[in-house]
Amino acid sequence: LPDPQLLSPQRGRRRVLLEAALSQARGRRRAAMTGAGLERHLQALAAVANQMKLRPPFLTEVLGQPWALAFSPAPRPHPPLLPHPLRPA
Repeated sequence: LPDPQLLSPQRGRRRVLLEAALSQARGRRRAAMTGAGLERHLQALAAVANQMKLRPPFLTEVLGQPWALAFSPAPRPHPPLLPHPLRPA
């Protein structure tokens, strides 16, 4: 006898929502790979590195490239991401 949870309408709805979320994530990843966006994990790493005053190679390389077109607004000052400054170990 099949599991009743597998037959529930909620499970079908969750699957539809999961597939929609995965599709959006793939679209954002493709945009990041073509220069039309920034992948959120790299954006978070860049923000933490900036707060820690670190210059990782991936960030230095990306920021050192000449960019012909930007899709983001001008940078604005942001409040600190963390309650206190981080220091590298």
